[in-house]
Amino acid sequence: MTTPTPAGAPGCIAASCTNPATVQWKRRTDPGHVVAVFSCDNHAISLDAAAHVHATTCAAPGPTGCTCTPEPIQPSTPAQATPPNLPPGWVTPATSPTGAA
Repeated sequence: MTTPTPAGAPGCIAASCTNPATVQWKRRTDPGHVVAVFSCDNHAISLDAAAHVHATTCAAPGPTGCTCTPEPIQPSTPAQATPPNLPPGWVTPATSPTGAA
């Protein structure tokens, strides 16, 4: 059984492909601005390549794959050094609720 694609869900960017998108990566269009690129699993680029931001002229997911030199991955920095004050019953991502595996 095939699950229907929700209305408004992104489709594959590959020409004439009507499959729903299953993966996403980004392309730089202007300095400081990136856009999401979606494709189905048949037209996806590798997970490693998808971790980078690609040039707007990159041909991926075409038959030749990535045709640019993607931007290097920026080193990650903690989003927040001090956990926020959360309402009772909430936990920070670094801890597990009581009884969780």
